[in-house]
Amino acid sequence: MHGVDARPGQHQVPSEAGSPGSGSGSERPPAPPAPPPPEPSHGERCRTLVASTNRGALSTVAVDPPGYPYGSVATYALDDSGNPLLFVSTMAEHTQNAFRDAKASLLVAEPVPGGGDPLAAGRVTLLGDVAAVPEGDERAGVRDRYLAANPTAAYYVDFGDFVFLRLAVRAIRYVGGYGRMSWVDPARYAAAEPDPLAGAPAAGILSHMNADHGQAQVLYCRHLAGHPDTVSATMSVVDRYGFEMIATGPSGKAAVRLGFPEPCSTPDEVRRAMVAMVADARRLAAAAPDTP
Repeated sequence: MHGVDARPGQHQVPSEAGSPGSGSGSERPPAPPAPPPPEPSHGERCRTLVASTNRGALSTVAVDPPGYPYGSVATYALDDSGNPLLFVSTMAEHTQNAFRDAKASLLVAEPVPGGGDPLAAGRVTLLGDVAAVPEGDERAGVRDRYLAANPTAAYYVDFGDFVFLRLAVRAIRYVGGYGRMSWVDPARYAAAEPDPLAGAPAAGILSHMNADHGQAQVLYCRHLAGHPDTVSATMSVVDRYGFEMIATGPSGKAAVRLGFPEPCSTPDEVRRAMVAMVADARRLAAAAPDTP
């Protein structure tokens, strides 16, 4: 099962008029539902999360006591396919374990803000086989990648008792918080690109929108997202495909997502897309003056 996307079907109860078999042929068929707003695939979410940091929990199969999972902290870089590149001491317990049994996993989790729920944060577990990176040109490239991701390793990167390992990913488990989880196809993960807005660009956009453009978000929710009773809104997520808000109104809070007209790669592209969207929302508001 691939997670929450698989849901049981619901019973279909026909209405008394306008439904199949009701004998009313004059009713206009209902409009098809609008397509859901675009959002990153789970493969893209995994690749973005793993690329956003350089540290994870490495689990290997222990030599002693034999067969038990052994967890440790490891720093890493990524190759072009998203496989973690580890730099480890040959004397370390996890390295000795990997030399005996190549099976390993790396857990990478999103940071949890102060007071936040750790189980609501995203996490990815990459499972695969560990092998030493061979000497030669490939090792030089791996060294450069590792140092770019872990500059503090410069003083020991050429020690003779350290080795570069690659975790060749065979399976991926993604949990994006409550209700969002799946086993991700490794090929799709390898082909995915990290979101170009992840990190500082997204943080800057969210800070700016929430500090200076609260009313624009209310317009988005009321007139573009189908929440006409919205009285306040807070932007919580932005990615290349769109953004998410928490809309608040008399009936409570609701999670809202809207898609950009086209994917955005830079904060300036996001700004232009949001300006165009708020103009659309204002036109719709003008056409419905009684909307609160």
